[in-house]
Amino acid sequence: MILELLALAAIPTAAGISEAAHQQRIVNREADAENRKLRFYLDVYCGAKSKKRDEVHNAMVVLRDGKLYLWPKDPETNLPLALEDGTPAPHPFTGFYTPFPNAELPNSLVPSSPVLGLVSTIPPSDSQSSKPSSDEKPKLNWIYADKFTMEVKYGPRVKARDHIIGPWDWTSDEDGLGLMLEGDETLVAVEEEKGGLGWAVYFDRFDDGLKWLEIGREKRVLRCSLERRLLDGDEVAKRIRVKEYQSG
Repeated sequence: MILELLALAAIPTAAGISEAAHQQRIVNREADAENRKLRFYLDVYCGAKSKKRDEVHNAMVVLRDGKLYLWPKDPETNLPLALEDGTPAPHPFTGFYTPFPNAELPNSLVPSSPVLGLVSTIPPSDSQSSKPSSDEKPKLNWIYADKFTMEVKYGPRVKARDHIIGPWDWTSDEDGLGLMLEGDETLVAVEEEKGGLGWAVYFDRFDDGLKWLEIGREKRVLRCSLERRLLDGDEVAKRIRVKEYQSG
């Protein structure tokens, strides 16, 4: 009888602990979801032992011609550098995490867990509006890896949904800076053209230096870490929602 009474007395305590743990998980999920809405740039860290390392290390990711490329940073602004020959600075990757609409995925089961996607603002020349007004919301595109070539590209969801759209995430270390795709930090830089400005971002899905693709056998491939750099004081980012952008 005494044991039964003790067991009954412990039930409210156990229930209270369980409820507290449940509430803490909710708080953690909400905080994590809010952090994922914060916009960030992508800086490049390359520790490869290569004579080409300096062309890649400390660069940043930019968007041009439908793909993600590496570009040198201006040491004063930490933004893409305008070149001395008059070449303007390209558009920096400026993105955040958000779920990809499940209903838009081919052969998807509904309901199912959403895939965490990645979006970025895009260059004005890629927008339908040639002269966007100052109060116009920025146009965003989805970031995805081409399932045939493994090139990392940007585009509207009708184009992205047929390729590798996620899950994107960040590394679980203390800083949580490294960008991951499909659970691994296996994004690489491929030297498509020589001269220092021809490095493009690829997804090394099988972590073999893209040897299964022709470009991996013919071009230089350097393993890199693409690291998040949050936009300082970007309160607007906290209020961005999927409905605020045109997905094409």
